[in-house]
Formats: sequence, structure tokens, C-alpha cells
Amino acid sequence: MARRRLDAPTSYDVARHAGVSQAVVSRAFQAEAPISADARARVLASAAALGYQPNALARSLITKRSGLAGVLLTEATQRDTPDVLILLSQALLARGFQPLLFPCMHEADGDGALDKALAFGVDGIVSCVGLSSTALARARQRQRPVVLFNRQGTGVAQVACDHVSAARLLASRLYAAGHRRFAVVTGPRDAPVSRLRVDAFLARLNELSVDRVARHEGDYHYESGHAAALKLLAPSRVRGRSPLPQVVFCANDAMALGVLDAARFALMLRVPSDVSVVGFDDVPDGRRPAYLLTTVSQPFEEMAQAAAALFHEQVQGQPTPPGSLLLPGRLIERGSAQLLPDSAAHGT
Repeated sequence: MARRRLDAPTSYDVARHAGVSQAVVSRAFQAEAPISADARARVLASAAALGYQPNALARSLITKRSGLAGVLLTEATQRDTPDVLILLSQALLARGFQPLLFPCMHEADGDGALDKALAFGVDGIVSCVGLSSTALARARQRQRPVVLFNRQGTGVAQVACDHVSAARLLASRLYAAGHRRFAVVTGPRDAPVSRLRVDAFLARLNELSVDRVARHEGDYHYESGHAAALKLLAPSRVRGRSPLPQVVFCANDAMALGVLDAARFALMLRVPSDVSVVGFDDVPDGRRPAYLLTTVSQPFEEMAQAAAALFHEQVQGQPTPPGSLLLPGRLIERGSAQLLPDSAAHGT
């Protein structure tokens, strides 16, 4: 008896305390199971009195579902836009799924992260990294749905910010303000979101007859933006008869902050009088008075809710046709860039 008292209470103990069968106890902890309100209340009261918690792993053997949602994230996403993980986790928890994080250092490591998630018996995947068609096929073979978050793929549901429209609008507004000399700081070569933003920005400039744009490849980090500014805005460019850019567009805010600091403190340029600096993502540091970064805010909360809803529907077996749900980004105007009012830009 002494050993028994040290053991954790079981469903049998709860059933005996509540005066019901073990099957009723099991149903009481399943939100959609058929059970009367009175029986559920008695079971939950007995469980609370005994300190009982259902064993999720044991229940998964019966239901064939783990209740786990594999979330794939890159190191850059976790560091620079932590709201993604927070909001996704909250949205998945609200729909009854426990998020399980599978981080990867680089975008190219996504397939390996997916395989690890499948090995843990997750019910499905919400991926903030790109996945190959082969990896997606493995998930389908295991009957595990995949929802892509801010990424593109074939034959799967996708929720993303409309990076293209936002980048095009930003280019239009800057051009309308009289800027003609542009530079861009890109993300890593394997970063699909960077490509979307930069390509759309450059395409719009090309439509406006701006076809010579200086480029510098960064790695999404502050330091790479700082280094880019020292190269793109260096006085030696003027002496070499290459005029300084009037605008530096960065594929994310972390690099834009590096550009701002280098422009102001290393090169002693006035922002935005000498050069306008713009980013993308609206990270908290960019809102500080020291930066007041002009940028694009992604609707992460709406995106997370939509991704969790799609994930829940697919795990429940509801038909959700593949395709993209694009949500608009919002241009945040602060002090780091000279922009013409929106109404004037639409006439450009």
C-alpha cells in the first residue's frame, strides 16, 4: 500500500472515485467525444481531487493522434522575428495542438527538420522553411498534412504575407518622392522571402525606368547590413564618379538597422537627408527613437490564425484545396526615409 500511494493516480482511480467506467473517463478528456455534461463534470472534479492528468502518449496509441504540431523554423526567423513562433504557438494551442519546435540553421536544412518531425509522430507540420517536393511527398505518404507559413510549395496549403505588393508599393513611393539612385541589400542566396521582396522591388523600379541598382548580398544579420553600408555609401564611390545611392532598401530590418548605424556614425551621413534607409518586418528595435525605421509590417497574428485553422482542418480530414492565402503587408512610415504621400505615389 505504501508503494501504491506514491504512484501517480490512474484513470482507474478516477473512474472508481467518480463512479463511472474507465471508458467514460477517457471520453471526458476528449472535447468532441459523446458524453453528458453531468458525467464530464463528475470525472473532471474527481480528476482534480486526485491530481490526475491524462497521459497524452498513452492516449495517442488509442486515438492514433499525438496532438503534436511540428513547427519548422530557421535560426534567422527565431532571432529576428520571434513573434512568428509566439503567435503560431498560441494559435495552435487554442486549437488543441501542442507545438513542437524543430529548428534548422539554414533554409536548405528544411527537409532534414521535416524528417525529424515525422519521426516524433507529429499530426502534421507548419513549416516556416522551404521544403522540397520530395520532402512534401514523404509527408503525404505518411498522411501528415503540411501548411507552409511565408513559404511557397506545390500541392500544399500556404499562408503568406504579400511581399510582392508591399515591395512594389515601397518602390513606387520612393520613386514618387524624387529618388532615382537605389541600392539593395539582399538576404542569403537561399532565402526565398528575400528573393520575393528584392525581385519585386527591382521589377517595379525597372518599370519606372530605373535599371541600374547597386546590390550587396547580406546574411540577414545586423553586421552584414553595417558592412553593406560601408561599401555602398563610401566616399570613394563619389571620387570614382559613382554617385551615392539616395535609397538603400534592405530585405529585412536587422540589416537595415546596421545600414542606419553605419551611415550615421561611421560615414557621418544625414538620414534621410543624404540617404533614405528602408527595411521589411517591423521589428521592435526599429521602432525605437534612435532608429525610427521605415519598413513593412507583416500581419503575423492573422497569418498565424489562418495557418492554425488550415492545419486543424487538414488533421481533421476536412478537404482544403492547395493554394496560397496572401495577406497584405502594411507600410510603416517613420523617420528614416523621405516618401511622398500615398495619394501622390498612386499617380506615378
